[in-house]
Amino acid sequence: IVGAGGGSEGAMDAGNMLKPMLARGELRLIGATTLDEYRENIEKDPALERRFQQIFVGEPSVEDTITILRGIAPKYEAHHKVTITDGA
Repeated sequence: IVGAGGGSEGAMDAGNMLKPMLARGELRLIGATTLDEYRENIEKDPALERRFQQIFVGEPSVEDTITILRGIAPKYEAHHKVTITDGA
């Protein structure tokens, strides 16, 4: 959202347009980015940065990944009319 719609530095980009709504609590937003992109875009704007709470989410273990995939497989099977085996 930072830089989207803005032509130059300091321009009215999407991040600046959302700040007032975030500050007033009229908008709740969940974002996902890499740590590098966060540092590059969000940290540069302290007013925008303080409107967010960082939550670091690590990669799931192999075992957790298998559990997640087994949990969502039935929905994919039903939607795509396929069968997903553990070997897949």
